[in-house]
Amino acid sequence: MEARKIIQLCLEGNKEAENRLFILYVNRVYTICLRYCKQKEEAKDLMQECFISLFNNLSKYDESKGEFEGWMYRVCTNVVLKKIKKKKHTINISYPEYLPERTDYEFEEEFDRISNQTLLETIQELPEGYKQVLNLHVFEGLKHTEIADCLGITAATSRSQYARAKKLLRANLEKKIVKKINNEERRLA
Repeated sequence: MEARKIIQLCLEGNKEAENRLFILYVNRVYTICLRYCKQKEEAKDLMQECFISLFNNLSKYDESKGEFEGWMYRVCTNVVLKKIKKKKHTINISYPEYLPERTDYEFEEEFDRISNQTLLETIQELPEGYKQVLNLHVFEGLKHTEIADCLGITAATSRSQYARAKKLLRANLEKKIVKKINNEERRLA
């Protein structure tokens, strides 16, 4: 059954169609939520909030303005941003004492082979402020002035957090690559 028909049945109150819509998009919505949450349980709670918002606002979807997936992504992003705004008083701007210097390009080929799961896990490990700025800028496409408004920080702080987040993310990925290479070498020995 195509998405348009499922959406129409959902609007008519068909519970089976609501279940099908959920099953069809649960992984995409969960992935969006995981990028912002450190723990899977928190991501699941946020995912539930996203689906509640999706179903509550389904009548506002206008297929003449674009694909359902794009609309769904925007609704979920708005739920995440609302959550961030609620928690903005608890956001800690992170400044680790040590950020590794990038000295070589030894792992460039390995970066191309990093799995989405490893990348997601590594993003989740970032300090909260870094993670939020990185996600909002890279995945949501927000400008630093928009991020600043959303998080209650300055645009300069957003840019700084983004630069530090990229540097720390790369360093953490390099550590995982080295660990993977060492494990492979041990298995071959």
